[in-house]
Amino acid sequence: MLIDASSAVITKARAKYGKRLTQKDYKALLKCNNVTAVVSYLKSHTKYADVLSKLNENEVHRGQLEVLLKQKVFYDFDSLCRYEMSEGSPFSEFIIRKYEIEQLVHFLRLLSCNKQQQYIFTLPSYFNNHTDIDLYKLSSCKDFDSFVETLGKGEYQEILKNFRPDKRGIIDIAGAEDALNNFSQKELYTAISKRKSKKQRENLKALCDHVNDFCNISRILRLKKYYSMDAQTIKSHLLPYGSIKDRSLNEMCKAQDIEKVFEIASTTRVGKRMKIMSIEKEEQLSFVSRHNMCRRMLYYSTDPAVVLLSYMYVSEAELKNIITIIEGVRYNLGESQIESLLIF
Repeated sequence: MLIDASSAVITKARAKYGKRLTQKDYKALLKCNNVTAVVSYLKSHTKYADVLSKLNENEVHRGQLEVLLKQKVFYDFDSLCRYEMSEGSPFSEFIIRKYEIEQLVHFLRLLSCNKQQQYIFTLPSYFNNHTDIDLYKLSSCKDFDSFVETLGKGEYQEILKNFRPDKRGIIDIAGAEDALNNFSQKELYTAISKRKSKKQRENLKALCDHVNDFCNISRILRLKKYYSMDAQTIKSHLLPYGSIKDRSLNEMCKAQDIEKVFEIASTTRVGKRMKIMSIEKEEQLSFVSRHNMCRRMLYYSTDPAVVLLSYMYVSEAELKNIITIIEGVRYNLGESQIESLLIF
């Protein structure tokens, strides 16, 4: 009996999800008292064993470790994307763009503090064959102009050339990242609109709207709490996608405190789901809500594109958890303190 590509994506994604870290794994990792112990456990008891097999846990470099963990996650995506691409779907391109944007923003951060030469140490060589950006050439860029030139003619160059350093040499990294993510989301929503099946269009849009809605709510809370930005500035940092009406977003941006933001958000259809989340989790709101929804989609959706995107998001949550544990252990945070930062 032949299995079509759609079924293969769903079956393989669920099988990979079945190899996720368990509560037992997290409890063991949380009890590790140093990074060496964390790496040793990951090598011995988890799916990350293959990419960490040649790593000497006694000589761990934080940047190298993160690259290897991301390599494992990317290879899992890549194997699923091969099935999805056989269906003629562009959603694998969205995943590639996410990685490209991450690398561009990372390089800009290094460039902004004159540490661009350090990029070579965290360059994901495994990704270089999957992108049109020459990451090795990027690593040799010494200034913003050479950085933009390296990108070649295309959307990335057109977007980033508008974020040249000001007279003080400061790069608007947040603005550049927003512009890149807006472009990526535009491409994603365009791909969704071209799906032949109305039901698939609705399911994909519902997933993406959910992710962007909670991302925007989380941004409003974070920018208001930590940066005390005015309403207009906050609005400029929001994604122009999602199901929340402009009126509600404007009211949240103008709210005097985060409690008021929660109050306004809870009146929206998507925001009503926040009532089951603790207000202490406002900084993780977008990650927690996204993880919860995508975990359900992995179990119940019959659309391979929805399953693919859902698997991507839950895998990113697990990766974020591992990095949080590593950082927590590295800076001697308590077990309960680290656990409170994890996404379940």
